Amino acid sequence: MKLQTMLFGLCAGPLLGLSLLASAADDAPSVTTTAINDHLYLLKGRGGNVVASVGSDGVLLIDDDYANYQPAYKAAIAKLGNDQARFVINTHWHGDHTGSNAAWGETGSVIVAHDNVRQRLSTRQVNKFFDRVTEASPAAAWPLVTYAESMALHLNGDTIEVRHLPSGHTDGDSAVFFLESNVLHTGDHFFKDRFPFVDLASGGSVGGFIKNIETLLSMVGTDTVIVPGHGSLAGRQDLENYLEMLLATRDEVHKLMKAGLKLEAIQATGLDQRWESWGGGFINEANWIAFIVASDQM
Repeated sequence: MKLQTMLFGLCAGPLLGLSLLASAADDAPSVTTTAINDHLYLLKGRGGNVVASVGSDGVLLIDDDYANYQPAYKAAIAKLGNDQARFVINTHWHGDHTGSNAAWGETGSVIVAHDNVRQRLSTRQVNKFFDRVTEASPAAAWPLVTYAESMALHLNGDTIEVRHLPSGHTDGDSAVFFLESNVLHTGDHFFKDRFPFVDLASGGSVGGFIKNIETLLSMVGTDTVIVPGHGSLAGRQDLENYLEMLLATRDEVHKLMKAGLKLEAIQATGLDQRWESWGGGFINEANWIAFIVASDQM
């Protein structure tokens, strides 16, 4: 019996070690790569969707996920031909889109974003809705190039238009349109088939959000590839469905507000059943109702 126990221990030790190593490997940050065309790629890690433009002019990244994912993205673009990003465009300031800014900035990447993204990354941010405090990012994470309304880059055969979307998701959001490729990255104005996050503490509002989606729809055609901030690749019809949800749910909440119901009563009443599946993401139905109510009280 003692021999059996000893043999089990000798075997189990290495097996346990291998199991722990396998578990650690499974938990290690990883990135999947999906080709959009011959030089644009959708990269997905844990945070927001990243688009990489890779070609003779170098690599441009749209957003860069959480900080611990930077090595995984570096490995992913290395497989595409170049492990260094020449430019990183931030669609807004949240950490699941800008977390790797410092790592890229320290290696020479030029970080580009709206003026308000630099302001928010360089100062302490407080979000009372989620009871969350975000300390200022290190200076290497701050955008080196900023703009007020729009700008353009010319890279890898594309004219890349970067356009500010005011007072929607935050006060510093931008959409990035690759004109020749007919590909649009919306940032977090578009959570595909999900209720969106409206960061009221960062200057966002539901009304501004809706106006910005209408602006995005005016930019795209039926064959435009749309990259949402979160979710799978989409098209114009998906964005139209999204706008329909935004308008319809806002109207539902407004009717209940006009009937005299307060926030808790509206949340208890809930939205039409056809929107039930839209609450399966980061923002649930109660959160979305709260954003609508709070936006009306701003």
